[in-house]
Amino acid sequence: MALWKIVTLLCAATLYAEAKWNHHQKREIKPSICDPGYNKTNKVQCYCVKDIRDPAVVRSADCYLTTEGVGEDDMIWNEFKILKSAHKLTLSNSRGITLKYIPKKIFNETIELQKVDIKYGLIEKVVAFAFANLSTLEDITLRDNQISVLEQNAFAHHRDLTIISLDTNKIIEINRDVFVDLPSLEKLYLTSNKITTIHDKAFLHLSNLRELEIDRNGLFSLNSETFSGLKKLQKLDLSSNSLEVIGDNTFLPLVNLLSLNLGGNKIQMLDDRAFNGLVKLQSMSLAHNKLADIDNVKVFEGLEGLVSLSLRANQLKQLKPEVMAPILTNLQGNMSSLDVEDNNFPCSCSLDWFIISLLNKTQNNHLKIAIENLKCLPDASLREAWAKTDETDKNTGQVFEDEESQLQNADYEYYDDTQLNGRLFYIDVRDLLNCTNSSKRHTPVTAATSKTPVPSTKVTKATSSPTTVKPKIETTEITKEINNVNNIVKANPKAAKGDFTTTKLATVSSNPIDNNLYDQDMASDDPKPDKIKAHRSVQDINDVPNARPNSAINNVGCVTLVLLCSRLSFY
Repeated sequence: MALWKIVTLLCAATLYAEAKWNHHQKREIKPSICDPGYNKTNKVQCYCVKDIRDPAVVRSADCYLTTEGVGEDDMIWNEFKILKSAHKLTLSNSRGITLKYIPKKIFNETIELQKVDIKYGLIEKVVAFAFANLSTLEDITLRDNQISVLEQNAFAHHRDLTIISLDTNKIIEINRDVFVDLPSLEKLYLTSNKITTIHDKAFLHLSNLRELEIDRNGLFSLNSETFSGLKKLQKLDLSSNSLEVIGDNTFLPLVNLLSLNLGGNKIQMLDDRAFNGLVKLQSMSLAHNKLADIDNVKVFEGLEGLVSLSLRANQLKQLKPEVMAPILTNLQGNMSSLDVEDNNFPCSCSLDWFIISLLNKTQNNHLKIAIENLKCLPDASLREAWAKTDETDKNTGQVFEDEESQLQNADYEYYDDTQLNGRLFYIDVRDLLNCTNSSKRHTPVTAATSKTPVPSTKVTKATSSPTTVKPKIETTEITKEINNVNNIVKANPKAAKGDFTTTKLATVSSNPIDNNLYDQDMASDDPKPDKIKAHRSVQDINDVPNARPNSAINNVGCVTLVLLCSRLSFY
């Protein structure tokens, strides 16, 4: 009996000592920012993607704050040393807790980062040398914050940096020396800010920049020093600003520019040498401005490569032959594009030279259709004459198509006067204008001259049902932009290899991580990042340092010994 008590006491003491030791070990293991979601003690939680060949190495992390009031010097930022081999870091607002500063302390530990994405925060400024320790950085995204100030040297001395995205912030001005010593920078996105001023030579150090987007801002003036240093720029988007005048030599430094978008401004005047130096320009948009007249005969001189021009939705009343002459030949090519719709052209012979010249000489069937669809504003006498002609056609049965054939033909669009806004198609009222050579009525594109049959047009007086017949041709801005891009790529083979793109979507790391190579671990309450499959299981035992083997066998042995001793005591 005494032996049984002694053995029982010894086993109990052993179990207690082991439990005590295990508890002590657990207390010594500090929680990691990459721990799964059941660990709620950290101020920052991260979804971490680990290298499958070495689970101790984290390759990327999507992180978010879990508590308010985390300061720039908080010790939690030291925990990012676990990301010392990471290539990508994202800091976002996943719980409604916003980041109000760029946590520079992180970058003391994560020196191998190639892409940094800090979004949906309340960051108000980018301080000098904010990313100074990241010598391998290639992509910085700070979109959807509240940034209003870029200090000098905010982005400086990053030899591999290729993309900076500052879209959707509150930046007011671009000072000189904000972007310094960035020899590899190719894309700079400043869309949807409040920029009113760009200081002279602000981009002087960006000698390899290919794309610059400053659309949807408040710019009201530019000068010849604004774009100094951008000798390799290929795409410039200045649309949706408040520009009123394009002065002489504004774009002179941009000797390699291919695409220029000035649409959606308030431009009223183009100086004689407004586009001087743009010898390689292929596509230009001046759509949705306030141009009432382009009378400077030299304004388009030197644009030897221009094959796409949009003057849509201005207030133009005429296109002068001497003004259009330098680029008219370019616009006759098979890949050319010209949009002059939605202007204030009167129905007069002043348009005749332009219409007939392009219709007879252009090789582009889409452009021919666009010219045939060109609308003009008739005066009272012409409108009356047209109404009489239309009535005569109806009475003599010479309407182009009857109602039944119209319904069966899907290749037409039908307009009434409410859709035309009081305008008429110039090509159909030309005979009534008695212009020179008007007796030689233009023959529309047909199957004999085009692979796509296009019927002649006939406009009739508005009735209770739409009767105006026009070819249904897609002439939207999107179609034109696609043509423009194709032209640019064709003319510049390097563009097809990625040197020139026309969208900002591709703001990704130039060396993306292959997700197939990594194991994945995610906090249970963190949203699942795009294109990453979350693995929600508890961490493998290999992730816990100095883990002890399972002691269940020892416990079973003790119990067995106690039972054996108790049985022997009865003998």
